[in-house]
Amino acid sequence: MTAATEPAPLTPRLRPRHLATTLLALAAVAAGLFLPGDLDRDARLSLIAVVLAMLGWIGTRLPESVVALAVVLGLVLTGTLPEEALFLALGSELVWLLLSAFVIAAVLKDAGLAERLIAPLLVRPLRFDVLLLALTLAVAATAFVLPSTSGRAALLMPVFTGLAAAMPDRRLIKPLALVFPTAILLSAGGSLIGAGAHLLAAESIRAATGLQVGYADWAALGLPFALLSCLAGTVLILALFTPGSLRRSLIAAPAPAAVAPGLAARQRRIGLVLAAVVGLWLTAGWHGIGMATVALIGALVLLTRPFTPRRTKEMFRAVDVELLLYMAATVLLAQAMTRTGADRWLAGRALAVLPDSLAGSLPVVASLLAVIAVLAHLAITSRSARAAVLIPAVALPMAGLGHDAALLILVAVMGTGFCQTMTASAKPVAIFANAEPAAFGQRDLFRLALPLMPVVTVLLIGFALAIWPAQLAALRG
Repeated sequence: MTAATEPAPLTPRLRPRHLATTLLALAAVAAGLFLPGDLDRDARLSLIAVVLAMLGWIGTRLPESVVALAVVLGLVLTGTLPEEALFLALGSELVWLLLSAFVIAAVLKDAGLAERLIAPLLVRPLRFDVLLLALTLAVAATAFVLPSTSGRAALLMPVFTGLAAAMPDRRLIKPLALVFPTAILLSAGGSLIGAGAHLLAAESIRAATGLQVGYADWAALGLPFALLSCLAGTVLILALFTPGSLRRSLIAAPAPAAVAPGLAARQRRIGLVLAAVVGLWLTAGWHGIGMATVALIGALVLLTRPFTPRRTKEMFRAVDVELLLYMAATVLLAQAMTRTGADRWLAGRALAVLPDSLAGSLPVVASLLAVIAVLAHLAITSRSARAAVLIPAVALPMAGLGHDAALLILVAVMGTGFCQTMTASAKPVAIFANAEPAAFGQRDLFRLALPLMPVVTVLLIGFALAIWPAQLAALRG
């Protein structure tokens, strides 16, 4: 048999990246086992688990959920976490909230409600710059009813396609396309359900400080920052990618597609249920019904015939079970760091390295954490994975230096919202980068990220020092 016809080897070749990851994992285990004696066994294993999870997320192509579940199972099998904790996490409020939100999103998508919600923007011709700013606010509003950034991107793609067809000049398609993923990603910070990372952060804040951050509380904390970030991104897109002569171009609304009377009535009914769900979330402090329970009630109502003609089984297929398992696993990973005292041990070591004047300075600590959080997307492409790493391994140890854990967790998770540097950095970016008509490429993303990254970082530091401490103090009463 000639070399050209020899079959490929059955065993895949070990790539240098995989070899390096394996060696680093072995080194991490060895280093963890030989850490100083003042760290007990469970804390050592928790630290090893976090490092192994980070290596798995960064250095392998394994799904984030598989890595997280494997690490958590290791903690359970070694007795670091009780077996009951694993199953309690799978039945937590966070998991039920996400499950219900995915069902609600599936009903919205089936009814074409995303296009209907944004249609009021297009009832009359608008200047292009005004249209982009209004579109930014409309996209931001979708974060309050849809549970994931990639889901919002898929739902809003038809809106982009319709608007792109109405552009009087092809040069306007690029800034239009860039606004969608930028607004989707940065606006998510304003809503508790805008990204799974926020639910993880809220649970971590509750575990670390006892502070319960609800739907309205998160909006009060995150919405001003999210809106300023979104608008800053849109202004930069207009300045960098829109020819000056075209910024005031009038954009005529595309002809609205005919909507069957039955579908229009169904959309109105769904809109009323959504309004009721959001209203109950906002008033949770008055009636005492939890977010997950409200979402579950809304999902069950929307699964009935007046709201969807599809079978219930079809709608439940839209539930991202992988994300549910991943979120449960990452919550357990953060809990292990807190329960075993590994986070406090890390804080003590950080205190020994940093000069007292810097370790005790909130501006220094908040600025350092903000920079780390904003840059983290260059190494960890999943937003939830970034939060799962930054909260137990960076934010909580920094809080151990004498700072408010809730504040630093908030800084860490809000910083993870910036991920527009590369096409692979976030799914919404990839979705719109591959849209038809072709709109933008990697060079355009770099051109936008270069000025937007410092703007978002400065905003994050400003809120951490001037806005959020007072708000968190008010929430504590």
